[in-house]
Amino acid sequence: MTTMTGCFKKVTTDTTLIIKTLVESKSGEGQLPTNEAYGYIYYTDKEEWTIESYADAEAKIITHTTTGEKRTIPDVESAPYTQDGLASSYIAMVQSSSPALVVVVYPTAQMYAYMWRRNEAENLYKTYLTLIFHTWKTDTYKEGNKPGYSWTVVPPTAGQTTQP
Repeated sequence: MTTMTGCFKKVTTDTTLIIKTLVESKSGEGQLPTNEAYGYIYYTDKEEWTIESYADAEAKIITHTTTGEKRTIPDVESAPYTQDGLASSYIAMVQSSSPALVVVVYPTAQMYAYMWRRNEAENLYKTYLTLIFHTWKTDTYKEGNKPGYSWTVVPPTAGQTTQP
């Protein structure tokens, strides 16, 4: 009797981050999808780089905390994610290295969010994430609580300098 077992011919930690972006306003409308958010990824060590302001987040600029060096070309940029050929409020980015600084910008509210993420799971081709921009909050806040799935969200009134 022959026993057959399945295995992956290629083991990979690459994953497509599929990020659902929602907006919650103070008016009590609930959470509404937004098609305006976009994102990008820099592959770098989290101890050494920062996003200094909303203007930098919007311009896709990160700054080295000790040397002041700036990086202006992300390693990955988002694309709209479609399901069954239909547009949605999702964006997608392929994360093929780690650690990674994942950034999502919501221009209408002048807010951005970031997370430090490592690819550790093998053969997990899609990773679904949700990001809620609470437009009524005035201080930086966390969205999610699991490492690699937790966003730090920076509202426009939280100040000009933010260090991840």
